[in-house]
Amino acid sequence: MGLKDSLQRHNIPLPSDFDERMDLLVAALRKSSTYNDKLAAFKRKRGGADGEVSTTDWLGPSLNSFVDNVTTPEARLAWSGLFGVVFFAKYLESIPAFGGVVSVVLEMMLLGGKMLTKTVQKALPPLVGLLPIPYASMFGLLLAAIFGMLMWPIIGIVSLSRGDFTAAIESYIRSIPPPIGDTIADLFLEGNRTVAGLNAKRIKLVNDLSAAFNALAEGFSSVSSEVQKGFTTISDTVKQQGIPIKVVPGAPAVPPAPTGGIRFSRRARRTKKWRMHRTRRSMPSRFVRR
Repeated sequence: MGLKDSLQRHNIPLPSDFDERMDLLVAALRKSSTYNDKLAAFKRKRGGADGEVSTTDWLGPSLNSFVDNVTTPEARLAWSGLFGVVFFAKYLESIPAFGGVVSVVLEMMLLGGKMLTKTVQKALPPLVGLLPIPYASMFGLLLAAIFGMLMWPIIGIVSLSRGDFTAAIESYIRSIPPPIGDTIADLFLEGNRTVAGLNAKRIKLVNDLSAAFNALAEGFSSVSSEVQKGFTTISDTVKQQGIPIKVVPGAPAVPPAPTGGIRFSRRARRTKKWRMHRTRRSMPSRFVRR
């Protein structure tokens, strides 16, 4: 009698693909060479029975298919190629001799682009507002927003290609028309700087506490070694003097009884109370009968 017959005899509900699951389990236990093929086929069928698409669940089979596809060797090769294109400037900067020159050029280009874009965006509204035309200031703000929407994404793309994610996020935020984009970008930079400072202080605090605990542990170990050394010295001195010391484990040390001086008896002392005996001789003469 097999496992399936035993389960059916005890009225245990079995899935419709029990035989396929059992076959896959046996192949895994026997380390069969066809296990990977069977597992891949089983995963492809998991969305529905007998290759049919399930009509009750869409998200689960879709996510499973996505995970299976992005974890294949071909997908990993495609991701590596995509990262090589996105972070092209970073890979150029990692070249030993040529990378330093590229890094300096890109840094100067980004610095000049940021300074030019910020200067133009701040100078356009008041300069255009001096023109004697209606809505001049609003027109200047519109020109500044359009200029920023053209320049900041380019700076963000170059920063992302270098792997400078903070500068890339700042550039993309500043592409929002001012003053909203500038305000959000300034808040982002201040928050990022604050988090970096707190993280550095956290690491310093952990290191200080670790050093303090290590110092305490070393102090206690040195004290215990000094105490042990002192006891060893006392024991050696006692042995050199020839003083016999007998120590019973678990019993307190008791000094020996004195050999000379006053001797104390163990016999119980009997005490008698004084009694008055009234005799004729001891009584006064006036009370004696003549």
